[in-house]
Amino acid sequence: HRTRTELAALGLGGPNCVPNGVSDFDWQGQPGPWGGALPTAWNYYGDGYTQTFFPNYVLTTRESISLGLTSNNQGQGDCMFYNPYLTQFTNPNVANDPELMAWINETVLRADKRNTLTVFDAVVGGELFDMRGGPAAIAFGAQYRERQAHSRAPAMNFPGIPNAILGYDANGVPDEFHKVDNNFECANCIFNFDHERDTKAVFIEAALPFWENVESQIALRYEDYGGNIGSEVSPKIALSWRPLETLLVRGSFSESFRAPNIGIVEQGLEAGSVVFNDPISNQAVRAGLLPPTPENGEAEHSYTLGGPAPYVGNEYADTYSAGFIWTPDGNLEGLSVQADFWKFDVRDRVLPEPAISAVQPEIERFLKVVGDPNNYILNDSISSDSPVLDIPCDPNALTAQYGADSEERLNCVVNPALYTDTTQGVGISRAFRSESAGLITLTLAAINAGQIEADGVDVKVGYSWDNDFGRFRISTDYTHVRQYKLLDVPGLELGLNDTGVFDAAGTSGNNLHVRSLPDNKGNITFSWQRDRHGLTVINRHIGSYRDLAYDLTWETGNDLVRSLATKKVDSYKTWDVQYRYAHDWSNGNLGSTVFTVGILDLFDEDIPYREVGGLNYDATVFDPRGRRVYGRLLWQF
Repeated sequence: HRTRTELAALGLGGPNCVPNGVSDFDWQGQPGPWGGALPTAWNYYGDGYTQTFFPNYVLTTRESISLGLTSNNQGQGDCMFYNPYLTQFTNPNVANDPELMAWINETVLRADKRNTLTVFDAVVGGELFDMRGGPAAIAFGAQYRERQAHSRAPAMNFPGIPNAILGYDANGVPDEFHKVDNNFECANCIFNFDHERDTKAVFIEAALPFWENVESQIALRYEDYGGNIGSEVSPKIALSWRPLETLLVRGSFSESFRAPNIGIVEQGLEAGSVVFNDPISNQAVRAGLLPPTPENGEAEHSYTLGGPAPYVGNEYADTYSAGFIWTPDGNLEGLSVQADFWKFDVRDRVLPEPAISAVQPEIERFLKVVGDPNNYILNDSISSDSPVLDIPCDPNALTAQYGADSEERLNCVVNPALYTDTTQGVGISRAFRSESAGLITLTLAAINAGQIEADGVDVKVGYSWDNDFGRFRISTDYTHVRQYKLLDVPGLELGLNDTGVFDAAGTSGNNLHVRSLPDNKGNITFSWQRDRHGLTVINRHIGSYRDLAYDLTWETGNDLVRSLATKKVDSYKTWDVQYRYAHDWSNGNLGSTVFTVGILDLFDEDIPYREVGGLNYDATVFDPRGRRVYGRLLWQF
């Protein structure tokens, strides 16, 4: 809880604390000594304390600082200080009161999202005429879909603090206000909305067995989303051939489209994060020694948020598949082998705007002022704690005296005030008076861009047999992703995480355009059934894959982090077991019941360690819950 945390840090925390100050004091507007002839600390630090990093999120609310400055009952009576240091655990005398911690850490329903889909289908079909391979058949119909999407944020987010002070008039009276999320854990990460989308479709399908043992399917579908999305036609053709009774060969081609998610269109992408090469973060760029290009950027982490994207369009895909099913007889009866080779090409993918595009307006402003030597100041005079702020310097004179590669010349940079966007919380936000130009947030809209080329194979092999002990089956399912290439995606000119890698198959991706994508996954299943009893054992396997965050982790980490970082995420396997018993009740009206008990992750395997992020494992691939026991009843009448 933001407000409670801020007050507790000021010694005004606790459910029964009543600060005796005021919340609307214009502390930044107070003149310094001798009528303002000397500055106050707030002239240097005030804007940093109240910086708006993005809409609905400020570093500290002005109201809390006002109460801290005007109250005098901090730490007295029912008012408590919050101790953020480790001494809260090691020294009982300065431990945080449990009542205070419960007051700060309010438990809420973080997100309440509900989707309702209503579908009406009408289909008419039948045989048309005989063909060489059998009767031709046709089906046509119409469909109407209505999707309703609802989201409710906790009160800490909406309404949050609907009228937080943003500015004061000349008399020190608040006259500007803005909304601030009262949730310190996240802002702009959950919204209140009620969206509705109607979709109308008509389709026709025809099965044409034009040759003996050969079947073909032709389908055409028209869908209309209305609005900016409009309508599209999607064709599909499939062909299967059975040259032998035990062998089926098949293939298909289809064109399809996917409309943008209604939440992206109406609300925008939710808060997230990104790592990219930021040119302005490189001090040599800010010093005018290197051009502001991604190649000269430094790896930067930034939080991201999105905005509505009403004009984002559809994604389009061409999908190809070819495969076979072999079920031999004779001595091999019980064996089944299936393989499907697939390929899809996606274009106009709905993606977050590349981070480099978000900083491009700042780069353009930088290019306008970098050539004037009168626009330079010493980098070590930018910080708020510098004895003298914004000391001018002459880059040409320093180059002549010390050389272009000297530390003295590197310390002379373009004044960030000349190219930084002064509109707080919009587009790009950097740390206030930062000597490293550290990024805080970027606003990234959704766009249609780039292309994905992916292909791979799915293989299924199984064998079943019977004997006096029951019916047995052992099978394996395996998927191999040969490639998943991202092409012509703005912002990925240097590859995923600027590694030069464009093929995401077998990598951790960049968590923005593509998530982790192990290229080998599969499982082996053994099952047994006899009378009323059944047993299933499954071994699940996820292959190792390259960690594309390794280089950045090594570059920015300390010795401990480097010792823990690895170039690949290890493979992982688990065992699941399930037992079933089917019982028929003596009273026929009670039907039958199937009792099932099982254990997931039987041996409680450790998930692979990853020295990236706060979780230290890849949450997009692995389930950290460990061993789980479950039971199930299925009552059939």
